[in-house]
Amino acid sequence: MKLTANKDNLLYGVQVVQRAVSAKNPLPVLSGILLKASNGKLTFTATDLELGIECTVPVSTEQEGGVVLPARYLGEIVRRLPDVKINLEVNIDNSTVIRYGESEFSLLGMPSEDFPVLPSVDSESVLTVKQEMFKNMVKQVGFAVSAEGSRPVFTGILMEIEGDSISLVATDTHRLAYRSANIEKNGEKEFEKKVIIPGKTLNELNRIMTGEAEELQIAFGENQVVFEMPGIRFVSRLIEGQFPNYKQVIPQGCKSKIRIETRELLEATERASLLAKEGANVVKLTVSKENLTINSNSPEIGKIEEKLPIELEGEETQVAFNSKYIIDVLKVIDAEEILLELTGSHSPGIIKTVESENYIYLILPIRIV
Repeated sequence: MKLTANKDNLLYGVQVVQRAVSAKNPLPVLSGILLKASNGKLTFTATDLELGIECTVPVSTEQEGGVVLPARYLGEIVRRLPDVKINLEVNIDNSTVIRYGESEFSLLGMPSEDFPVLPSVDSESVLTVKQEMFKNMVKQVGFAVSAEGSRPVFTGILMEIEGDSISLVATDTHRLAYRSANIEKNGEKEFEKKVIIPGKTLNELNRIMTGEAEELQIAFGENQVVFEMPGIRFVSRLIEGQFPNYKQVIPQGCKSKIRIETRELLEATERASLLAKEGANVVKLTVSKENLTINSNSPEIGKIEEKLPIELEGEETQVAFNSKYIIDVLKVIDAEEILLELTGSHSPGIIKTVESENYIYLILPIRIV
């Protein structure tokens, strides 16, 4: 393989795919990135056998071919290259020479044939959405997945497609985030889909999506999902299992509906959390006719009390929550005002935006003496 490329394209390709490089897999080839040159394009591929990413960039190809280079060193090398034309040449023993100006760097590679082929999905179930919309959806639910691997379904995000609607749902059993949106019908044919996608997949995808008006194609296989956008392809396994019936846990109606400014509540909770960290992150919310009072205290440090103006419909009440769970959701809500719906100190709280019903966040209370 022999080609010429610029630094920006090489760096872009490496940075996109290295998110899928396997850090712990015993197969040495999976700690590398496959580079394959063909038809004036260089394709970078990495996989940990659960998530695979391909990224294609334009190059000037003199000789087609491929090689697997160690991701750790390739990324560091390319990042430090000067902004000049880069010549890359792979020898018959897979040793790879990277030339720049009057200098060169040699790196030992592995045969491209040893690298696993990413599966292709030959499916009629293809959905096209706007990146901007999907990026926002993932942002508003992706933080709620569980970090514990003992119950795999909770490390994933449920995607439901029905007619002209798509929804994403994530829960770690202490909180639940739901986001829905309308989509354009894919021609005359409608399809229903209900799959659990690893949270890692969608969160990594979200870091790469531009959030602009470009389209994202989603294709479904028997146990895989593929996301494609210009120059990039994500292939991920699906999580097997039964996602809980989230509709059953979302309360219908409430006794107290509080309207409050998003940023004011976020900043007040962040301040209260400074002391809450010393006491299991607990903050206490007390709702009166005109104010929401946020309390937290640490016997060894001190206490804090903040009062925020609100509009209240219904009863006065009080409840305690994990401050982190409140902060997490307020950071991803774009609306200026939210609705906080409560039904006593032992019932889940619901956070919604004032303008729309397409986002629901449920948070379980903490019982305090």
